[in-house]
Amino acid sequence: MIRTLLLRVAAASAFTVASAAAAHDFFLMPEQFATERAGTVAIQATVGSSFPAPENVVPADRVERLFAAGPGNPTIKVLGAGEKALNLQATGAQPGLLVAGGSSKPRDVDYEEDRIPLILEEYRVLPEAAAAVEALPKPRTWQVISRRFAKTFLCVQTCQDRSASERAFGAHLEFIGRRSGNDHFQLLAHGKPLANYPVDLVDSSGKRRHLTTDAGGDVHLPADARGALMLFAAKLEPPAGHGRFTLDLTSLTFSRTR
Repeated sequence: MIRTLLLRVAAASAFTVASAAAAHDFFLMPEQFATERAGTVAIQATVGSSFPAPENVVPADRVERLFAAGPGNPTIKVLGAGEKALNLQATGAQPGLLVAGGSSKPRDVDYEEDRIPLILEEYRVLPEAAAAVEALPKPRTWQVISRRFAKTFLCVQTCQDRSASERAFGAHLEFIGRRSGNDHFQLLAHGKPLANYPVDLVDSSGKRRHLTTDAGGDVHLPADARGALMLFAAKLEPPAGHGRFTLDLTSLTFSRTR
């Protein structure tokens, strides 16, 4: 069952690149991806370029919603800010796959001319969306509505019940999994598969592989991708007329051992 808490507070790999210093990913990291303890699970929400290590605290008042799904009746609450992350706690988790997610409040951001090339380099979006930014009159002030969503998968005692992995939380851009395991995932935009779309896979050393979803919106992991991993995608939508672009950023963290 999904519980919502309102808060104030591919294809094959194309190539591998080192983690860019400019990358600022919003992601969730559980204390452990596999825990023997049911009931209570610790999770950190952070923003940074050092996956899987936490780097910057997500302010509690920037969190819009938290979600949990899996066996039992899991819910999530905010415990408070740590040194490098916002500390969250999932309770009510029973044996099986626990899925936790969270979204930040939409934020208006204005990027000046000197920042625009860096942002377009950091986030891989469709060429036509990038072209719409390039077409703005120069010197440009690129007005954006930024929306971020993060998700994590972890096993509580066992991962035999993986049904929660296929459940979407209704985010504008979101990864879902498969009951069969951690070999491939699906990218959804507004609840529909996003075909032939760029996706980043980040490993525990910080290296980013550039992948692409297939015609069904599935991203297939390389056979050698192991350990703590993060999938990341960005989707840019130009306005119908004058106004702000919409930039959706999404991540999914999980562990792959075989």
